[in-house]
Amino acid sequence: MGEPGRKILVVDDDAEWRESLLERLRELGYEPHQASSGPEALAWLERERPAVVLLDLNMPGMSGEEVAARLPQGAPAVVFLTVSSPQEAGRALAQGPHYYLPKAASQEELSLMLQSLAG
Repeated sequence: MGEPGRKILVVDDDAEWRESLLERLRELGYEPHQASSGPEALAWLERERPAVVLLDLNMPGMSGEEVAARLPQGAPAVVFLTVSSPQEAGRALAQGPHYYLPKAASQEELSLMLQSLAG
């Protein structure tokens, strides 16, 4: 197990995108973990406590918004990393102190967001 502040959970149904993002996170010095669905992410979060969850909004079965609504007490910071616009993500963002980053964000933008949330 690495440092708690370096653990990031990536939740996205697109395996290729997840792999690409995991590599980007490793390059930034984080310890990335992955889940391909909302239920898988919630089960993982019952056992582990990452600093940040990077969560896609549009997933089959359970959307990112539903996942965020079911997070356990004391859950980590949530960043909706999605192709949805900020307006489309508005309802999910209003659920709590969640954050938004477009999937097209640069490595620097991703790094700045994570530094501000995970240290």
